[in-house]
Amino acid sequence: MATPQKIVAAVPSAAATHAPTATFTFTPTDAATPTDTATPTDTATPTDTATPTWTPTNTPTPDPYAIPSTLGGARALPRAAVLEIANPEPLYISPAFFGANYWMPPFNKGTRQKLASLQFTVMRWGGQTFENQPVDWRALDRFILDARALNVEPLIQAPYAGHDPAFAAEMVRYINVERKYDVRFWSIGNEQDKNLRGGAKEKWIQSWRSYRDAMKAVDPRILIFGPEYSYAYDFTQPAQDWLTPFLQANGDAVDVISLHRYPFDGNQDNINMLARDAIGTAARVRALREHIRAVTGRDIPLAFTEINLSHNWLRFGDGSSASFAAGLWLAETLGQMAEAGVVMTNVWSAANDGSLSLLEPKTLNPRPTFYALELYAQYGDRVVPAASHVPYVTIHAARDARTGRVVMVLVNRGSADADFRIVLNSGGEQKAGNIYLDLNARKRLPFALPAYSMAALTLDAQLQVTDSMLYARAMHDAGQAPLENFYP
Repeated sequence: MATPQKIVAAVPSAAATHAPTATFTFTPTDAATPTDTATPTDTATPTDTATPTWTPTNTPTPDPYAIPSTLGGARALPRAAVLEIANPEPLYISPAFFGANYWMPPFNKGTRQKLASLQFTVMRWGGQTFENQPVDWRALDRFILDARALNVEPLIQAPYAGHDPAFAAEMVRYINVERKYDVRFWSIGNEQDKNLRGGAKEKWIQSWRSYRDAMKAVDPRILIFGPEYSYAYDFTQPAQDWLTPFLQANGDAVDVISLHRYPFDGNQDNINMLARDAIGTAARVRALREHIRAVTGRDIPLAFTEINLSHNWLRFGDGSSASFAAGLWLAETLGQMAEAGVVMTNVWSAANDGSLSLLEPKTLNPRPTFYALELYAQYGDRVVPAASHVPYVTIHAARDARTGRVVMVLVNRGSADADFRIVLNSGGEQKAGNIYLDLNARKRLPFALPAYSMAALTLDAQLQVTDSMLYARAMHDAGQAPLENFYP
């Protein structure tokens, strides 16, 4: 809180506040008998000027729980736009796209300072611990406080296991009625598709709506995410398809379809195979969205509220979520999900969860997944169509409609260095060895990517390079941080 400035007024002295009294004078002359000078009447004695009182400047203390008007830090996205979740139009990117998971509260100051540079817009309170343990109301308050400090919109999971619709409604009442936090994003349960006991799937699907109805009865403005499945949403494999029956039963009631994605268990260490998984992301997402439309008749937004390379938080090494391969995988996955119309992605997790965290638990040193997200920290809201004719090199690009700034994210998942040109005009014949962007400019940028690397180039509205960042596996193995502002 700023110290109020003390206002000090100069108090005049008593002599300064009185007019002098007129004096009697006698002037002798030789020629005439002097006459008395008329005695002047006394000037009325003025009253003392009142001494001003000191009034401190009232500097209001900011409310740390205040609802922000914009989100995402430097992205400065209107909160109203983030809350209006809908499938984006072609070549548009959802304002709620970039997010993370909270996990293991609270964040300390160092954690918040590190995460702030990633410019998230959403942070999720969820996961299996929050599902199974009693709700800690003070920890929820602290979560809201950390969300406000990071300038992100909260997403809160109401537990299903061991609870009932009345408890879910009580959470909404506490958060939005009693505490007036105005949290609009909510989900129900966590990864119920792991419960393989007989009848568990049917019970879950049939009871989901009662939770949803109870929560919306308290605050009809909220949006309910579901079903939060971990893996059982492959609609091409009926034995592993919990999604289709959920859509058939609740497709008219759910606001956002939310799923999780962990393609590996941490035991695979072939970086080529791990990175290649990300290449099919856009096709899988588009197939999912089409299936959702076919079953429900609605264009329901699709979110991935947990994503990382591996779900195994105890596993470290080349195939873990702490590896360079995880960063390479995430850089490619995010670009493809944005282009395929996913409305929200929440990386698991921000901190304090073994190998899955963006930051190392004790040192807070960033991991490769952190740097992958940093490549997208200035990413815009309009996809720039692009095509790569360079083997093993992909590109994703977006323009900020407000500033004209363009960010390109490039990924080399190959074992060899790559030299190529970035052509800022996709018209005309496209040749092997070049990358093309639909920017309608007669400009070419020579560029090189080391083997197994990821990079970002930022261009201003005049398409001049203003920022750059490069991170390669060789740098990671040598304990080096990414190169910044290395280009040209």
